[in-house]
Amino acid sequence: MNAVGSTAKSAPLLEVSEIMLSYGKGAVGVSDVSLSVDEGQVVALIGPNGAGKTSTVRAISGFLPIEGAKVSRGRVRFDGHDVTNGLPHTLARRGIAFVPERMKIFPNLSVRENLLSVGHLPGRAERTARERRVADLFPELAERGRELAGRLSGGQRQMLALGRAIMSNPRLLIVDEMSLGLHHSLQPRLFRAVRDLARTGAAVILVDESTGLNLDVADYCYVLGNGMVRAAGEPDQLRKGDLISDVYLEG
Repeated sequence: MNAVGSTAKSAPLLEVSEIMLSYGKGAVGVSDVSLSVDEGQVVALIGPNGAGKTSTVRAISGFLPIEGAKVSRGRVRFDGHDVTNGLPHTLARRGIAFVPERMKIFPNLSVRENLLSVGHLPGRAERTARERRVADLFPELAERGRELAGRLSGGQRQMLALGRAIMSNPRLLIVDEMSLGLHHSLQPRLFRAVRDLARTGAAVILVDESTGLNLDVADYCYVLGNGMVRAAGEPDQLRKGDLISDVYLEG
């Protein structure tokens, strides 16, 4: 029993414990990654190319890119359930939404059709409320709702990808390479949209090439290098030392 006046901390929404990700024939993409994410928290994964960031978030979301790839050691737990090596559609039903680095939208569908293509949508009233929420964040999507998504700019496609994820009302949103290839003027707006989503109680994991923007929006960060967590802490803590730059130089 807890002592009088003490407060028990609830378990994280997501717990990743010492996972190793194997691609078959002994090849290993991630060797030792542990992290946790609370409801309403934005967590950033930072590190050089090849550090294991994308492999980690794909292992969490089930979207492993290579046939035979799997978590061969460790566990992934979501909302108290073991979801290690879960299938993408099963994890999506549990509330995990994944925005990948590429192939984010359906270019031959209209903007609105993309938003409504997430599956398992609620009744009309709730669906309309979610569409309004997306329109408030990204008014240009509402203005171009009937246009083919393939005609959108790179920045608008990223907005649409985020909008689709928001339409699913996720408990955990994972975004891989949020601002890759986008004009710098668009980047702060996208990060603000993610921060706004977290304020509603959703957990967020961000992977992005812009370490500065990641540190600005995140509540907590994990620094990955060579397939393992090299450091973790609040953004202000990580800014003070040379560890981030050292990991990038090693990578």
